[in-house]
Amino acid sequence: MDKPYKSVKKTLYRLFLVTGCGIGLFIKLGLYRGKIKWYTLMYYTNWSNFFVFVLFLFLLLFPEYDKSKKLLNIKGGVTMMILLTGFIYHFLLNGKDFDMQPITTAEGLGSFLLHYYTPFLVFLDWLLWDKKGMFFQKAALFWSAIPYIYMILIFWVASKGSFIPNQNTNYPYKFIAVDLLGWERVLVNVIALSACYIAAGYVYVGFDKLLSKAMQHKR
Repeated sequence: MDKPYKSVKKTLYRLFLVTGCGIGLFIKLGLYRGKIKWYTLMYYTNWSNFFVFVLFLFLLLFPEYDKSKKLLNIKGGVTMMILLTGFIYHFLLNGKDFDMQPITTAEGLGSFLLHYYTPFLVFLDWLLWDKKGMFFQKAALFWSAIPYIYMILIFWVASKGSFIPNQNTNYPYKFIAVDLLGWERVLVNVIALSACYIAAGYVYVGFDKLLSKAMQHKR
């Protein structure tokens, strides 16, 4: 059971996380202008941040589920989702397909919150607060299902036409743009990304177990 001061710190931490994530979604979905930009729902960034927002809001409202093994495995999957968002944006998209505007602008602040603030705080939340050694053996494989569901949906939506303004493709990201790269290149990209994602998931599970063993030795 958490000590009172630790529980308060965790609650305040998660409140900051949810607030920042919520502000980022409010901006990037266009709600701050009074009207939702429906095409933004095609972006994985908004998907992953929405999952983070819902999960951590649930944990704030129902903290008694914090030690649930099933919920910790779901949280592990959401953590992988949001880390994928951060890594892909930083290493593959920023300065190439997307240019982050200055953080002093609304759009720049929204991008920073969704691509950097939220991924870092979610990872740190796992490191600081979660009970270690609770992940299922094949959790990394289960976690990969969400990106696959996203891709299937995006391929279906893109096949219906162009919904994203000011782009020369029907797809939200060029590395999966079949109309620009062709199916062969896109499949290579998807397979490579899937392999990296699943491998990273197993590394995450393994590191979690190592931390669990280290904590047990300290007792």
